[in-house]
Formats: sequence, structure tokens, C-alpha cells
Amino acid sequence: MFMAALLSGIFLLTVGTILISGLFLQAQLAPLLASIESNKELSMIIISTSATSFLFSIALLVALFLMVGTYIAKPVQVITVAMKTFAETGKKPDAVPGWAPKEVRSLTDVFTSFTGSVEEVHAQDMEVSRVKSDFISTAAHQLRTPLTGIRWALEALQLEQLTEPQKVLVANAVEKSHQLVAVVGTLLDISSIESGKYKYDFKVTSLDGLVDEITLDFQTLAGTSKVPLLFEKTGEASARVNIDRERIRWVLNNLVENAIRYTPEGGSVRVTTEVTQNRAYVRVRDTGIGIAPEDRGNIFERFYRAPNAVTKQNGGNGLGLYIARTVAKDHGGDLGFRANEAGPGTTFTLSLPLSE
Repeated sequence: MFMAALLSGIFLLTVGTILISGLFLQAQLAPLLASIESNKELSMIIISTSATSFLFSIALLVALFLMVGTYIAKPVQVITVAMKTFAETGKKPDAVPGWAPKEVRSLTDVFTSFTGSVEEVHAQDMEVSRVKSDFISTAAHQLRTPLTGIRWALEALQLEQLTEPQKVLVANAVEKSHQLVAVVGTLLDISSIESGKYKYDFKVTSLDGLVDEITLDFQTLAGTSKVPLLFEKTGEASARVNIDRERIRWVLNNLVENAIRYTPEGGSVRVTTEVTQNRAYVRVRDTGIGIAPEDRGNIFERFYRAPNAVTKQNGGNGLGLYIARTVAKDHGGDLGFRANEAGPGTTFTLSLPLSE
């Protein structure tokens, strides 16, 4: 677009220059033409010569315009399209025609070398991610069996005759064992996600009905935390979405629980649903500690926890939001967030496509 505009500008500028030159020449030759006006044959020769020169100039300009467009503009356009395609799809650029100027071919060589470097780094990154995933999967499988055995032993120990201090100690150990087993389950979920083995059971579901169940389940935690939890329906017919009910329930559980736990006493959590032409949205808005600007780019990364979240709640492994967003994307939706425009806190938004 820019190159075409540039060439058009050059063309118009040159034509204008020729026309102005012609008018200037006509003004300069006017006295001479007036003196030989009686000689019509000479006048015709001068006019014919001027017209021929003008047409020749136009033809030369058109040829120059076509040559510049063919040998410079077109190769540059090819490179531009190749850059855009590589940025969007990762496809390597096509070769620029050999008749392109040396400078343009040199630019292509540099860009080709750059894409090769990017692909090499990407391949290395993928290999590192694969090794990490394999390690996580292997470690999780190796840990699950002994941890389950420890949990069963502790639960059996609770049935024995124990003193009160012993009961407290064993109860704490049982709770920690449950947490460890849950962490191992989460690691196995990550392994399944990244290997493409995460299975879903899609069924058409009433979104408002599911959200209503979840908010009711969390009323006890909200009451204990003294953080009112409200669910506001759209007032329209409930959205019908094709989802794995338990997976999306897990996503919403994660969002609502985080909202309650990271909201100080006296704050509030509000859940709303909205339906557009082809999408349904669930928004979880809290008045909690919020997410600092410097942490927002990492909030969906594996094992990442913002410093203020760690200060507020020591528990957590930084995997919940990563898994939640992955599940949302696997459903054809997404999970995002934004800082509240009015007042403290954050609003997380889960989007899902409506069922057909």
C-alpha cells in the first residue's frame, strides 16, 4: 500500500513537472511563435516536435514507473507479505525473484536467516517444554502411589484411640496429605493438557444453572470470610453451552474461590452472566487485593503467583489459572481479566461459545 502510494506520488509529481515545464516553454517561445505566425508550416513543425517530445516523456515516465514497480516495489511487497505471514503462521518466506535488486535480495537473505534463528529457538523451547512435561508426568506418577498410601494410613490412624493432642496432629497430617495428593492430581492434569490427552465429555448445559449451583456451594466459605457472594442473572433465557460440565465447574470454582480468599473482610464478590449473539460470558468481580500492573503479564503462567497473593494466602501452587485458561480455550472460549474501573479488585471473564 505504501509503495503503491509512493510510486503514484512520483508519477503524478513527474507529470506535473512535465506540464509545468511545457507551460514555461510555451511562455518562453510565445514571442517567437508570434513572429512566425505567418509561416504556418514552421509553426506546425514546432508544435509537432513539442507534442512528440511530450509524448516521449510520458512514455519514458510510464516505462520507468513500470520498471520501478516490477523490480523494486513487487519484491518489497513480497517481503512484507512474507513477514506478516511468518508472524501470524510461522510459515517461512518464499524466495524473492532473482532479478530483484541486490539490496532487496540482501534484505530477503537477512529475513530468511532471522526466521531460521526464530525456528531454531522455538524448537529448543518446545524441547525444553517437552522435557519439563515428561519430568512432571513421571514425578507425579511416582509420587501418587506412596502419597495415597500415606493418606490411607493416616486416616486409619484417626480411628485409633488417641489423645487430644495426637488427634490434632494426625488431623493436620491428613489435611496436608490431601493437599499433596491434590497437587499431584493437578500436575497430572497439566501433563494431560500438554500432551493432548486431556479428555472432555461435552454436553449441552444451562450455564445459569451451573453458576447458580457453584455460588450456592461457596456460600459457607463466603459467610466464614465475611465476604458476601452474589449471583446476578441476565434476566434473559439461560444460555445453553456445549461444555464438559465438571471441567467448567472446576474453572468457575477456581475463580470464585480465589475471589473470596483474596478479598478482605467486608468486601464483596459478584458473579454475573451475559449472553451475546454467539457467546456467553461469566464474570467474577471482586473488591479484593487486585493484580499489580507488573504481574498482569504473568498471571496465567505455570507456577506463577503474584507477591501480594502469596502474602495474602500462603497456600496455592500457581497452577489454577493456567489450567483454567487452557480448559476455556479447549472449549473454544477464553479466560481473561481486567482491573476494576471503579474501586479496588479484579474482574475475571470466562467466555464460551453458545451451543448450536
